[in-house]
Amino acid sequence: MKFRPYDVNQTKLVNLDYRKLLGEDSEAVIIHNIVGALDLSEFEEKYGEIGNPAYHPRMMMELIIYGYVRNYFGGRPLYNNYETDLGLRFLSNDDFPNFRTINIFRVNFKEEIVDVFSQVVLLCDVLGLIGFKNLSVDGQKIKANANVFQNKNLKGIRKEQERIKKQLQKLLENELDFQQGNEEKEKMKKKREKLERRKRKLDSAAQLLIDAGAENDEKLRTNLTDSDSRIMTDKRGVKNPDYNAQNAVDDAFQVLTAVDVIDTPSDNELLFPMKEKSKENTGRNHENILADAGYGDKTKFVEMEHDEDTEYYVPDKTMYSSKKNPFSKWNFKKNNDESDDDFYICPNGKKMKYVRTCKDSKGLHYRLYECIDCSNCKMRKKCLRASKKRKANENLKYNRKISIYPEDEYIKKMRERLETNTGKKTYQRRMSTVEPLHGDMQKNRGFIQFVLRGIEKVKVEYNLMGIAHNIRKIILHAGKKLDEYLKNQAKIA
Repeated sequence: MKFRPYDVNQTKLVNLDYRKLLGEDSEAVIIHNIVGALDLSEFEEKYGEIGNPAYHPRMMMELIIYGYVRNYFGGRPLYNNYETDLGLRFLSNDDFPNFRTINIFRVNFKEEIVDVFSQVVLLCDVLGLIGFKNLSVDGQKIKANANVFQNKNLKGIRKEQERIKKQLQKLLENELDFQQGNEEKEKMKKKREKLERRKRKLDSAAQLLIDAGAENDEKLRTNLTDSDSRIMTDKRGVKNPDYNAQNAVDDAFQVLTAVDVIDTPSDNELLFPMKEKSKENTGRNHENILADAGYGDKTKFVEMEHDEDTEYYVPDKTMYSSKKNPFSKWNFKKNNDESDDDFYICPNGKKMKYVRTCKDSKGLHYRLYECIDCSNCKMRKKCLRASKKRKANENLKYNRKISIYPEDEYIKKMRERLETNTGKKTYQRRMSTVEPLHGDMQKNRGFIQFVLRGIEKVKVEYNLMGIAHNIRKIILHAGKKLDEYLKNQAKIA
């Protein structure tokens, strides 16, 4: 015979060992080993004895975690890749659940999944992947599963409610016409049901806005697709319904020690909560915490200075711009001679006297100082802000004023810390710790939009992203240590 037999249509009876085919160093096998070492008793307690036997929660967690590691975000992508992905076949033992079962499991076990994230963080600590030296905190805007054009205020909702009311009335009149055929009546019925669903959604959104005070504020809006999302501006300057995803990252191997998701664009209230979440997950405080200017306001710098457990490296919002502006208030010098006079000296040498103590919009008190006479100053145009009054009347005479807060002393201490060689080197670690994580999630992994809707569900989804990220770090940096740990755990068991 010249050639070996060749027939692609010939069926074969093959005994497949998926684990052997994948290899012990494959993602699927490692995830199976890691999840097998976790405590999932809280999952099991929620199941009852009545009804059909459920899929084992360990298998479900393995499938979902594997999906987020492999960028299958959701039940449908997992189900669609089942036949071609050997890892999914191994983890499910060819008894793969329906995509709805996966999605329901993910939503029903929100608190338990958050606990799994904490357990994976502790595993990273046991494997020596957390250094506890520098913890970088930062947020990223991730698009919600919502349509930007479905953001409406109360006026827009009421306008659409009126339009739907007229359409329903017209449909009712048409249905009363006995000359309509059965097919046309069925079409009208479906259209009526669709309009009624939309009306219920509008009614709910209108009530939400009314409760929030939208009748007195036209700027208040809600999204009809995902009411928890908010319009935010991302790094590209694009405005979308987003969520603000928070990350606390250890700089040793870029392990995530804490994650959270909020529905406000500002970060300034989140530095200490993220620190506490990290401590809760790891059991220890980090020596240093690094964050950008978005996390610091005046009161926060006071708290940072009085925190004896951790050293903070957080610039204020005007730290770098004030260096370029010689007429920034930070370049005005306070009188330090032995006299009791309370005044400041401007960069051009003019005296600025104390006027009064005021309160700002946030309720913080500050001391107002005003220059005695700016009329003949050569630097007047550069020093004074171009206000609307000044533009309207160039001859209007007024002097430079500065606001001095008690908290400014703490901001100065932070600036001094950041300007030291140690401070500069420490703060540089932030850029190479947390920023690469954002790039990896959004660019490499393609996680640019949440699949689920609602703040509680979105938090679960982001915890799953954190679990997947940390498991990738274990696979990359601690494979041998993991094998030793699992062997020791097996001996103890």
